[in-house]
Amino acid sequence: MALNLRERFGRKGPASQLLLADDFQFSTAAYPSLREFQVAHDDVGVLETPLAIDRRYFLTHGSDSLQLELALCLAGVAAAVDLLFERASAFQREPAEDAIVDLATANSIGEVGLAWPWGKGERNGVAGFVRHNVLVFLQGRYETLLEHGKALDAALARAATTKEYSDSSVVLLAISGEGALTVTPGGRVDLGLPTSSDARHFFLATGGSVNRDANEPIRYYYRAGLEKGTYVITALRVGAGLLPARQTIRVTIS
Repeated sequence: MALNLRERFGRKGPASQLLLADDFQFSTAAYPSLREFQVAHDDVGVLETPLAIDRRYFLTHGSDSLQLELALCLAGVAAAVDLLFERASAFQREPAEDAIVDLATANSIGEVGLAWPWGKGERNGVAGFVRHNVLVFLQGRYETLLEHGKALDAALARAATTKEYSDSSVVLLAISGEGALTVTPGGRVDLGLPTSSDARHFFLATGGSVNRDANEPIRYYYRAGLEKGTYVITALRVGAGLLPARQTIRVTIS
């Protein structure tokens, strides 16, 4: 996209450093403008750059459809803003420059945000904004996007916040060794069983990789690389919301 959206719509003052502390769970029933929509499909994953828990919903109501992305950026507010402009600039088609709206200034939606209709005679458009360290990105019938966005932003603004994330008090993987493991180069070490079967688990590993056991897929193991040293596995457990539980596991390849 040739338009420099960040230069025009980026934050003009100092950035907030508040991070979402509530496990924000999206439900159409919580928002009057969305109550008649059905969730046709939803998915959750982890983005590596920037590191984020990413939930995507495809909603339908009659002939209307709405795509909603919620991404909690673990690296902080600046990372969420980066993701906003990455999403907004990813379309092959450019919006009309005079059609783009500054959501934060003109509509009091988000701390930074923008929206646009695709063109005259077209019903669809785009709206995206950041509140705390959460990206909200919507695509659908433009005349309704701002109403949806305002409701979602109000819910996020009411949520509890924190200034930093740390490991959770709960144990995600019941491993031995009090969170420290030893393995030979190229070897394999079991990570134990997840303590919850009602959630998705994601892993960020240095020095090797985390895999599922082929014979018992509920179990995970770490396959060490060939370089000796001390490395870290970060386990993330995501339930129905955005905020993951986190466990750090130290592993020594020797």
